[in-house]
Amino acid sequence: MESGFIANDIDLAVQSGWWKQAKQVPPVLQGRRDIHFECDESTTTNRGAKTTITRVVTVLYQDYSQTVLTARYDPYNVSDVELEQRHEAPPRALRQDQMEEYHEQFGRRLAEAAASRKDTVVGDGTPRGLVLELLRPLKGALWPVGTRSYGALVYSNMANASTQQHDAIRPGDIMSIRNAKFQGKHGPMHAKYSAEVGKPDHVAVVAEWDGTKKKVRAWEQGRESKKVKMESFKLDDLRSGEVKIWRVMPRSWLGWDSQP
Repeated sequence: MESGFIANDIDLAVQSGWWKQAKQVPPVLQGRRDIHFECDESTTTNRGAKTTITRVVTVLYQDYSQTVLTARYDPYNVSDVELEQRHEAPPRALRQDQMEEYHEQFGRRLAEAAASRKDTVVGDGTPRGLVLELLRPLKGALWPVGTRSYGALVYSNMANASTQQHDAIRPGDIMSIRNAKFQGKHGPMHAKYSAEVGKPDHVAVVAEWDGTKKKVRAWEQGRESKKVKMESFKLDDLRSGEVKIWRVMPRSWLGWDSQP
């Protein structure tokens, strides 16, 4: 039955033995860049001295729906295995006042941390490497879902054919750009420009938002410059592709413990 969200029954591929390996997912999910997963493991021994390993793998999809996979098996007799899956819907949409509160939690610190890295190469030097390094010290912050989702959606623009906005864009929000082409005029001489960004994906940290000019200034690295620098993106100039802006959320938004 279609649930309306991404998490749905998958092939558990019991014969592949994926469940015997730590930090592994079923073959159908292996190598995907649009999921995030976490693993938990416990071992119990009953009085009859039978040992059971229980491995729980939580798979998070880009719409923030989840599939929870549970494997219970006897390490001395691996044919004795039970596999289960259950699915959870994405968290409900947030009100604007809640979006604002969540910004207080991480946004300001992210914006300040990004500014402090100006003219340096952060992490592995990639655009995403900058975001991951800035998130690392933030206790309880939810990690991105692969290269696709970075928290609660604040703003979405699909080639200027459809836009949505759920709160003001604020410093420390994360901007993701996929297969985008910007075209317009800029500067005092209104020079024409054309730029392709995010082939296939790019990510940056919002520094400021000018609502009247629909312009985002954001910290980025690994695109125009190897080092962290501020770039401007005029959202009205988006001709193709997508721009999304995300609010970094706490793990508790998904009902998760604060530490993985």
